[in-house]
Amino acid sequence: MRLFSLCANLLLCLLIGACQSTSPGNKQSSEKSLGITASVAKQRASRVSQVSYQLHLDLTQTRRFKGEAQIQFELADTQQALSLDLQQALISQLLINGQKLYPNYDGHRLVIPASLLQGGANLIKVNFSSPYSHDDQGLIEFIDPKDGLRYLYSHFLPSSAQTLAPQFDQPDLRASYRLSVLAPSNWQVASAAKVQSHQPEGESRQPEGEGRQSVSESRQPQGDNSLWQFMQSEPVSPHNFSLLAGPYQIWQSEAEGIALQLFARQSQAESIDAKSWLAQTGQALDYYQQRLGSKYPFSHYTQAIAPHLPSEFRANHALTSFNENSLHGTPRREILRALAQQWLGNLVTLKWWDQLWLNQSLANLIADDGEAQLFGQTDNQQSFIRSPVQVEQQIANSLELFSQDRQPSQNKAMAQLNQLKFLLGDAHFYLGIGQYLERFALQNADLNDFVQSLESVTKQPLSQWSQAAFKRAGVTSLKAEFSCRGDRITRFNLRQDNGDTDSIQRVKLGLFTLGRHGLHKNLVSEVSYQGASTEVKRLKGVRCPDLVFSNYQNKAYVRVKLDQVSLETALMHLGSLEEAELRRMLWQSLWESVLAGELPLPRFVGSALVNLPDETDPQVLIAAQEKLKQAKALLEQMSPNQQRYSRQALNAIAQMSLRLSISNKSSPALQSLWFDNYLHFAVSHQAKSHLAALLEQRESLPGVTLTPGRRWQIVTHLNRYDYPGSERLLLKEKRNDSSPEGQVAALGAQVARPVAREKRQWFERIQAHTKESDPQLLEKLTLVMRHLYPSEQKVLSQASAEQRLAELAALDRRNSQTFMKSYTANLLPRSCSYAGLVRLEALLDRPEGFSPMTLRGINQTIAAEQECIRVLEAMQPNP
Repeated sequence: MRLFSLCANLLLCLLIGACQSTSPGNKQSSEKSLGITASVAKQRASRVSQVSYQLHLDLTQTRRFKGEAQIQFELADTQQALSLDLQQALISQLLINGQKLYPNYDGHRLVIPASLLQGGANLIKVNFSSPYSHDDQGLIEFIDPKDGLRYLYSHFLPSSAQTLAPQFDQPDLRASYRLSVLAPSNWQVASAAKVQSHQPEGESRQPEGEGRQSVSESRQPQGDNSLWQFMQSEPVSPHNFSLLAGPYQIWQSEAEGIALQLFARQSQAESIDAKSWLAQTGQALDYYQQRLGSKYPFSHYTQAIAPHLPSEFRANHALTSFNENSLHGTPRREILRALAQQWLGNLVTLKWWDQLWLNQSLANLIADDGEAQLFGQTDNQQSFIRSPVQVEQQIANSLELFSQDRQPSQNKAMAQLNQLKFLLGDAHFYLGIGQYLERFALQNADLNDFVQSLESVTKQPLSQWSQAAFKRAGVTSLKAEFSCRGDRITRFNLRQDNGDTDSIQRVKLGLFTLGRHGLHKNLVSEVSYQGASTEVKRLKGVRCPDLVFSNYQNKAYVRVKLDQVSLETALMHLGSLEEAELRRMLWQSLWESVLAGELPLPRFVGSALVNLPDETDPQVLIAAQEKLKQAKALLEQMSPNQQRYSRQALNAIAQMSLRLSISNKSSPALQSLWFDNYLHFAVSHQAKSHLAALLEQRESLPGVTLTPGRRWQIVTHLNRYDYPGSERLLLKEKRNDSSPEGQVAALGAQVARPVAREKRQWFERIQAHTKESDPQLLEKLTLVMRHLYPSEQKVLSQASAEQRLAELAALDRRNSQTFMKSYTANLLPRSCSYAGLVRLEALLDRPEGFSPMTLRGINQTIAAEQECIRVLEAMQPNP
């Protein structure tokens, strides 16, 4: 009997140890395994329904947390096994419909055999432990370097909810969550549902309304811990579930009967204007409820400031996290956009990841409308930039979301939706959104569902329009063609190229005439057009314009090609236009003509030298200066071609910027912009000497303050352009500023120095990197890659160019998407030549292939090289 007992105990220990294995022999990167394929998701959604989770999490320990999960669901058939998604966990117990089972688990998928499943209701219980995340996905653990306090926050988009607990981790399997959390007693905890009870140590309370035993029912707080129990949530897509825990500072308020909370780390609490933040949230809440005709869908709304996120914010179900690195004061626009996503993104959720753009773009559009309505202004620099990318793109695996640059497609989607709003009228457009929200509340929907909601309100067929707008690549160009006799128009046509010639489109035409004091608006006319060319008869007999802008007020996603008369007028008199938005759109149109090889770059630079000194709007100035910086990078990439012109142009821009830095003392915003522009263009020895003198306080500019960040910009610039004595200035600044920010800036300045030996050392460290390397090293190397080969250090870049291309595939196989995104953006060689273009295009023929992220980077670099060649060729005299 004793021998039997010993054997039984030994067998039990072996089974427990085996259950905790994550199959290291089948080691995949967690990054790859987190992905869910569209085919698996579709097949699983056809079988599984009525999902609910009861989760108990123990967060009292560092490095790992413990969990108990009860998963209930209805199953349509038992013909095959079913998988649950669970990432890198140690499983200590598994019960399927009451039967214990040795887990078939590879560290990524928990496979439930068909023999233990049953048609109808099923219950799975899993006890497990998992590591906290220290990157951008999962339940993230952060130790505040300022005070050593530990904080947790989550980011589950697109498919890392499986790092928290076993789940069906796909958007169309919404589930209710019942959560309990054991946490240190000085912590605050928040999630998708409201807190039901918070039990200090020694107290116990039966959850109200529970008819069956909860996973946390018998839990008692231990030591200095407390038990938090949450009400059952509404049906939530797994990526929209969230968890926030730690010794957060909390501010509370109420608006429209909704409980509002704001969480921030204690070390940053003093810098948060919580009163303003919550007041703006309340304003936005009231506006949306009236505008959408729909009450805020949840019982509470929590906002939190997170140390780091892969985007500006993440709007989960009733809880939004904001990236503190993107915050500047109270982030009005982000508050508005995040709250709008509670309706469009959480109340109604996408079916699959190829539709992520829809609700996000709709939310951003109504948020921008709200900003204009509530605060009288809105500003979206990206809304003027046109991209040929197709809005809706096929996504076979959820991880492909990371390999796409979603910003251009989302901007395009917003512009197309804005065009649709203009076509239908604001009232009908918002009525359609209201019906969409009502019809698909707490469900999943796609583009067809949204379009049908609009059609039911407007009684207009919109399917063909939506296909062309969202499922077609390219950018339509629109050009006014007109002729005059005397001072009157005799013919006026709108010509579109590369557009949908079947659907009816609508724009506003702006006609301007040149007077003694500049350009004046003569006429604005709304015009519908269809086909390659549309005659606008109503403009016959109107005064002949000096400038026509065929997308006035930015109502359509088109590239405006200026006719020759308008082009010459804009180049000389753009700055005299009264409307800031139109000035910015004209700068964008001129720059697009440069990149297309239609307008020589010197003419654009000349226009900037003529028009920008009179610019008084900071946003227009930011947009125009950004294009000048792109022009500088192009000129440096062309070297040694156009070297003489490049030197003259950069010096002229630097001198203009310095002069305007001095003359705009009474306007701090403009003065700051002009000084920063001067810093960027100060490449002559005289200008660099002036910067060094400012840094060492031998000279000064009244009104200009050299903040630590600006001082480091000067140090980096002087080292990058090899100013004599720049290394001494770097070491001196490094001694004076030992802050973490200073250390990062010092590294960037050191790497930017044009010293071949040092470049080579850093390059070899980059080439040796793998996804198993220290995460902190990745952060450092990402900074190094940005500074290693600036555009003017072309010779140094070419020294390792062939090696970079030869080793690219191997580097791609052993590194993460985050690493390869930075590598392809900064280290694929550019030479602004056909030889360089051929070298890049040869990568696409490599038999080993590349990951989607790396392939995207290659294609973007090829497009940039083609762009540079077009600009260079347009600058060369015709034979």
